[in-house]
Amino acid sequence: MLDYEFLYIISIPIYIVFLIILILKKINLNKILLNSFFYFYIVSLLAITIFPIPIKWLKEIWIYWWQNNNFIPFASIIEIWTNENLSNYIKIKQILWNIVLFIPMWFFVPFIWKKYIFIKKSIFVWLISSLSIEITQYIISLILWFNYKSADIDDILLNTIWFIFWIILFRLFHNWFLNKDY
Repeated sequence: MLDYEFLYIISIPIYIVFLIILILKKINLNKILLNSFFYFYIVSLLAITIFPIPIKWLKEIWIYWWQNNNFIPFASIIEIWTNENLSNYIKIKQILWNIVLFIPMWFFVPFIWKKYIFIKKSIFVWLISSLSIEITQYIISLILWFNYKSADIDDILLNTIWFIFWIILFRLFHNWFLNKDY
């Protein structure tokens, strides 16, 4: 089993190089701290969404693997909301969890890259981020030949809708944010 500790171990030397580059570029301390928090957020996001990766071959369970991935928009959301065996708390938790995972990115992207406070520019970064996680989960499942984490188009849709909402809020207060030195 390739656990998330592996990710943290390899991320530390990468962070040190990243930090050295920022210091050599004479970036101010506030910006270094903001970039550092963003880096560790990304590492933690990958630890939650990609790891652990089981590295042992199991018997073929193709039907199980296919059934646990969702490529039909809104299918998993409808399935969750129509499932009478789930409490309302579980239903809401299932849908909100993906949104909660990406809230720090909503915060960091416009602060680190001011050019991404505009919806047209930031939606590309956002969509690529969400899509990359789902594609990575799908590819790792293909390689392992069983579904260790499910890829879900609804995760991408929900994340994108909430990100657009966040950018609209950010734009409403962008003058205040732009006047701050980060």
